[in-house]
Amino acid sequence: MFDQLPDRSGAIDLVRLLAVAAIVAGHAFTKDVTQAWLYSWHVAVFFILTGYLWKPGRMLRTEVSRRALSLGRPYLAAFAVLTAVLLLVKPVDALHTIAGGVEGGRFAQMPYVTLWFVSALFFTAVVFRAMERLPYAVQWGIGIAGALAAWAWSGPLSRTPLGIGYIATCLLYLLVGDALRRARDRIAMPLVSGVVALTVGAVLVAVGAAAPLDIKLGDDGTPAVSALASSAISIGLILVAESVVRPGRFARACTLLALPLLTVVLLHPLVLWLGAPPWAQFALGILVPLALGLVALRTPLSPWITGQTRVPGARAIGSAV
Repeated sequence: MFDQLPDRSGAIDLVRLLAVAAIVAGHAFTKDVTQAWLYSWHVAVFFILTGYLWKPGRMLRTEVSRRALSLGRPYLAAFAVLTAVLLLVKPVDALHTIAGGVEGGRFAQMPYVTLWFVSALFFTAVVFRAMERLPYAVQWGIGIAGALAAWAWSGPLSRTPLGIGYIATCLLYLLVGDALRRARDRIAMPLVSGVVALTVGAVLVAVGAAAPLDIKLGDDGTPAVSALASSAISIGLILVAESVVRPGRFARACTLLALPLLTVVLLHPLVLWLGAPPWAQFALGILVPLALGLVALRTPLSPWITGQTRVPGARAIGSAV
């Protein structure tokens, strides 16, 4: 039943599943429960994965076009759905909330709270593609300069339209992922290396050396140390997953469940309005939009709902899960 799925790494898709679950948990539970251990890596890992899966040599206009389709269409569709629900459920002062959603970034409040991630990923990927032909040392120089600017002027940068200023923070994580991609074949013991990286990141968080991140609010944590911790945890997750997840049914199941994860990221805030206990919000926040996304994969609306092309034969797949 998994034969028609795209050829993707089940290990990387497992990391995606864990990260999205952490994002939903970060919204469903109070920050004092989740901030230290989840906010330290659950968004940064997606930018690191973007760098890790980077395909060098693509034309800039092709990058813009592809990102506009894979990220832009779900962004617009989710905005329409979120706005419709907002007008039905909380019409009072809805226009002010919608205006914040249009402006995006830090200005986007419930239910638009996750839109910033999509626009930030789009702009950061485009900038990274534009930098690609620069000398590697220059790329890192730009990334480090951006991170320093983000630590120094986090407030103004986080208040830019559509969160374009988040590039200053997120570009460094793409560079980290790209560096892992370049070095991956030379890592002789990926499982051991992954466990060590995870341990280093976890210790930095546990002892309070690395403050948790909240990129949307312009909080980049402890200068340098928080970036090191989030990178170590993300790299550790990638290396461990690639070491333990083998091709087979489990890997394909991870891929199937990961295909509509953008739907979960964009639409799970609606569940937070239910006023249910945190564990119920967490479960529903994952399961409801995930089910919607799995159904959408079977239809021509899939590129708008999930950001994925319609999966051939997905009708059989959808009926089997």
